[in-house]
Amino acid sequence: MRSYTLRWFCVAAGLLLMGIPLSGQAGMERISPSDAADGPTHLGYPQDWSSRHLLMPGMRADDVLAAGVRDPRYVYNMVMRQVAVENLRSGVNPPRRRMKIDWAVSLENGYVAQNQFPAKYQFDVTGENCTSDYLVLGLTVTSGTQANLVGINNLYTSASPACNSGSPWVAFAYNTVTQTGGQIKTSVVPSPDGTKVAFVESTAGASYFHVLVLPSPIPAPPSHTGTVLSPQSPTSCANPATPGCMSTLTIETAATNSNSSPWVDYNADTAYVGADNGLLYKITPVFRGGAPALVSTGGWPVTVSTQATKVLTAPVVDDTAGMIFIGDGEGYLYSVSLTSPGGTYAAQQTVGWATHGAGTGIVDPPIAVTDPANSTTDQVFAFTGCSNVVGIGGAVTQLPANFTSASTYNATTSNSVNLGSSDGQGNCTGNNVHAGTFDNAFWVNGSTSGHMIACGFVNDGGAPADPEMYMFPFTAGVLSSSTTPGSSFQINTTKGDECSPLTEFYNGTTDRLFFGVGSSDGYLKSSTITTSLTTPTTCTAGAPTSSCVTSPSVLGGTSGIVIDNELSNGGTNIYFSTMAAGSVNGQKCNVSGGSANPHCAVKLTQAGLQ
Repeated sequence: MRSYTLRWFCVAAGLLLMGIPLSGQAGMERISPSDAADGPTHLGYPQDWSSRHLLMPGMRADDVLAAGVRDPRYVYNMVMRQVAVENLRSGVNPPRRRMKIDWAVSLENGYVAQNQFPAKYQFDVTGENCTSDYLVLGLTVTSGTQANLVGINNLYTSASPACNSGSPWVAFAYNTVTQTGGQIKTSVVPSPDGTKVAFVESTAGASYFHVLVLPSPIPAPPSHTGTVLSPQSPTSCANPATPGCMSTLTIETAATNSNSSPWVDYNADTAYVGADNGLLYKITPVFRGGAPALVSTGGWPVTVSTQATKVLTAPVVDDTAGMIFIGDGEGYLYSVSLTSPGGTYAAQQTVGWATHGAGTGIVDPPIAVTDPANSTTDQVFAFTGCSNVVGIGGAVTQLPANFTSASTYNATTSNSVNLGSSDGQGNCTGNNVHAGTFDNAFWVNGSTSGHMIACGFVNDGGAPADPEMYMFPFTAGVLSSSTTPGSSFQINTTKGDECSPLTEFYNGTTDRLFFGVGSSDGYLKSSTITTSLTTPTTCTAGAPTSSCVTSPSVLGGTSGIVIDNELSNGGTNIYFSTMAAGSVNGQKCNVSGGSANPHCAVKLTQAGLQ
């Protein structure tokens, strides 16, 4: 079976043949959607939780393509941004939208957690496909027997012509529970050809790794494989090769997985995933055939955390650095050798104010960056709600990828920036900080002119505090707290609100930030990014504004947010799930026979939350 490696070189050649500058965008092999399931011969464009955690900004296209041999995420990210620029140059503009919620689809009693993400699969990065492009959501289900893995296609309801006459379609819906009390608590990962998904099922005291083969082809209306209310049950198989079959691998019988999404190394066909007992596991094969199995040689599994709170984040694999980076619930950041782990971590650094309770943990995965301003050493960014640095509360901390346990790179005021504290002197607010993002200037030039954006709290705002957005520059390649006017704004006046992980996208003309926020309330907001941040309009119930939409009131407001590429005909959207049951700006997503107030999967436009 061909590896994915060769096809990245085919991508580069295909770009030139298509007349697209190599400095711009990576295309896909030109295979019809009906052939997509005939083995892994097509690389589409999957976007999942991991897309924002391995970055190569400011690099030449040939360097990015070379790095894509190791990990296609580098190429995906370059493609996503450059298509928007190419469309702008060619005069392609997205169609105008009506002022409304584009769509909301019932998820009944299921939702994607606050710091987890749906996944989007796009068959062709240069165009939309009503049937083959889909959004897939792994759901934590609060009650009842319903689907916990849902796929929605016909996404582009405002395209011309509109997909499915303007209505999204639940193309497949599965109840994947194999164990009593089983839940999907973390993010789903699609295969590069879009024919399979990998995910973890967690019970109160165990965790299981699944690979599910999706219907082939993806059903088009009026066909479907299950519904949210009447889901299909996958057949059991050791080798996940037949549509509708699902393999089950026991990861751990004595520990659940509440926070660690699987990272899939596509070229090695290997997954890495943590558990709440502090162990990191390696699984292979995943998508390319054969029965997934735990690796138990070469120092696997790895004992990462032995702290009081061992809950691990998702791992981030950076094979440029030869390391896996992962955090724990006590506030420690770890590196693990990718090739010779020896059963334990390579290095440990204190980032959060360990043992000081809520908010100190690293709850979202770190971000690994190959920065041209730090060309010899990749940089790692970790997020905590209460820093180990004296005088700093919530924080973003930057470390070189080769940090050691007894390193001169400990978190200090020289590489950590303040995201607010209860008393202004560094005490914890008791809230979590989720993963931040970078602006488009960072993507263009790295830290030379770019910024880090992160959501923390109003400094000296009490415990809990109101949420605050911050934007930080870099000095000589290192995060700097020397911000300029307009580099922060107070998000709302609801104490205890946390932001979802942040999502940024540049559409060729405008750089935008998207995030959910909420506790006793719930909002989806956007901010325009220039050299500063625009403050979103005040959120109120009713018609959406260009920068704010109300969602059901519950902690977090929304799940993490995934986006479309900036395309010519409908593909300019954001996708998320609500964190509570109820309407979105007055638009209910309920269906006949279901709950009157279900959770919703929602699509909004990027250019004005409509």
